[in-house]
Amino acid sequence: MPSHFSRRLFHRILGLTAVGLLAGPAWAQAWPTKPVKIILPFAAGGGGDTVMRPIAQKLGEALGQQVVLENLPGAGGALGMRAAIKSPTDGHTFVMISNTHAIIETLQTNLGYSTLKDFVPVTAMASLPLVLVVNPNLPFKTTQELLAHDKANPGKLNYASSGSGTVYHLVTEQFKFLAGSQMTHVPYKSSAVARTDVIGGQVDLMIDGVATMKPFIESGRVRALGVGGTSRNPQLPNVPPIADAVPGFNEDAWVGMMAPAGTPRVAVERLGAEISKLLASPEWRKVYADQGMVVQGSTPAAFGVTIKNDIDKWANIIRTAKVKSD
Repeated sequence: MPSHFSRRLFHRILGLTAVGLLAGPAWAQAWPTKPVKIILPFAAGGGGDTVMRPIAQKLGEALGQQVVLENLPGAGGALGMRAAIKSPTDGHTFVMISNTHAIIETLQTNLGYSTLKDFVPVTAMASLPLVLVVNPNLPFKTTQELLAHDKANPGKLNYASSGSGTVYHLVTEQFKFLAGSQMTHVPYKSSAVARTDVIGGQVDLMIDGVATMKPFIESGRVRALGVGGTSRNPQLPNVPPIADAVPGFNEDAWVGMMAPAGTPRVAVERLGAEISKLLASPEWRKVYADQGMVVQGSTPAAFGVTIKNDIDKWANIIRTAKVKSD
């Protein structure tokens, strides 16, 4: 038979456990206590902007606090990351990242931060299928015709990107490497400005997101030659994969959410859960699908694996293709 002292100790522990169980959810509900800021290290109108802005208000309603978005483009996406790690780690500042950030981890030697050490993953958000487009005044109707012209006129064609070291730069360098092309890179400060010059004919071509290029393809202001995946995109069913002309090419962009290291776990897990819940709803899946995007959502751990794998992948491509930052 347990002693009187043992019974008292048992009931005391049981009481403390109950208090802890009650306090846990209350503590979780206490976050957030003020507006949540999400830094977008992209120019307005870019792929990351396109993913986050549609759900910002609904996300704020789910959290019970306003969600404030701040565009901080520059330095290939590094500027927004630097601003994020200088923010208080109280769980009210987050930052979106893309595979551009996985690329510049190797390509830029003066980042001022380490993606995997100075940040913690929150959730994957969406993949953004890519498309190769040319100015419609050029005669090329297929990727094969483009590459035949490039082979006969090495260095004469030029391509635009949203900046040196960005995903649009590196996927095109991967395209060049696999195709044996000698096209010249023309970096811009954002994909929106690059897109404008391709439409205007100042630059010949670029690889950009289906979501942002689709209206210009449909209006005839650019001509689509190929999509980045290995199969046709439902939004552009008449456009074949680039891989039909360049075997081994299979690239899409992705975006997700991270937080500065030291951010309370409750904030990381709840924000990730609320974002994933929104993106999983049929309503929002359709909204994004209609724009050519594929919504995701993941655990922090799973997204961390994605980031590390992409950093390793692009490091290998940068070394193999001898890509240099412009």
